[in-house]
Amino acid sequence: MSGLPLNSSSPVTEPRRFTRALLLPVILGCLLQSGLVAAEPDQAVRWLERVSQAARSLNYEGVFVYQHRGRLEAMRIFHRADGGGERERLFSLTGSAREIIRDNQKVACFLPDSRSVVVDQRQIANPLTQLVPKDVDSLSRSYELRVTGEGRVAGRPATRIGIIPRDQYRFGYGLWIDQETGLLLQAEVFGEQGALIEQLMFTELRILETIPESMLEPQLAGEDFNWFPETPLQAMEDARSGWTLGQLPPGFELVLHERRRLPGSEQPVEHLLLSDGLASVSVYVEKAGTVDGFNGHSQMGAVNAYGRLLDDGIQITAVGEVPAITVEAIGESVRPGD
Repeated sequence: MSGLPLNSSSPVTEPRRFTRALLLPVILGCLLQSGLVAAEPDQAVRWLERVSQAARSLNYEGVFVYQHRGRLEAMRIFHRADGGGERERLFSLTGSAREIIRDNQKVACFLPDSRSVVVDQRQIANPLTQLVPKDVDSLSRSYELRVTGEGRVAGRPATRIGIIPRDQYRFGYGLWIDQETGLLLQAEVFGEQGALIEQLMFTELRILETIPESMLEPQLAGEDFNWFPETPLQAMEDARSGWTLGQLPPGFELVLHERRRLPGSEQPVEHLLLSDGLASVSVYVEKAGTVDGFNGHSQMGAVNAYGRLLDDGIQITAVGEVPAITVEAIGESVRPGD
């Protein structure tokens, strides 16, 4: 899951490539058995357009379970959408106490085991909506879209949309969408040979008229915690950067280029974000410093990372919820500008 830390490790002591990736979690789901339903691709497109709108406009409260890396975790979520934008609060129901607060400006992750709060000023989605595509029309270049079944999730009738990759550079997904509201109820991600990698689904859900302000405020005390703000220094145009991208896997495009500081570090990092309209890969370019260099591949659940340590001490790390071949291809495409 690319976005929110669901473990209790310190964000400073974890390998930074995975800390960044886990702030941007994959949204997954628990597979329900149902008969296949033949449908035209434009029906799937309409469902995905509807789920995108519902994710930004509904008030809801519920519990979802998340299975990854052999563990099963549960979290409760309060989400409010009104004229002031979106606000939400998530907190763990299993394992160590963890809490995530998001509003229009920032995301704050409270981790009491390490007595720390990690703040990110980017608009990171919650794990339930991270894989809701924002540009449905562009998906057909890289994926085949199908309505593949009907069933029930959290006691609610749902329609399943299959998102099938057209090549080996991306995972496949199944999204179960509430037939009444269009809200995403369940999701799953599939790797090679259709193996289920991770999954997530609602077990309880209430659609509400409003969410009380008290339910959106952090309940964990953070006054004596160490705060780690992640503040972007500046957006960058390619012409101003010392780095450029060569040939990319089909469908992936550069959507963000910035220089920023990361929690616990004084050194700026150049960050490039690429997307195919659904999956995303982050590339970080930084001085290796005293940290051991990272060469080759690493994996945590659905998150793959690829590192290159250059002769001049520059570390290039590509990380995302995509196959290993994709992060390697993107990592190798990064080169010094002219």
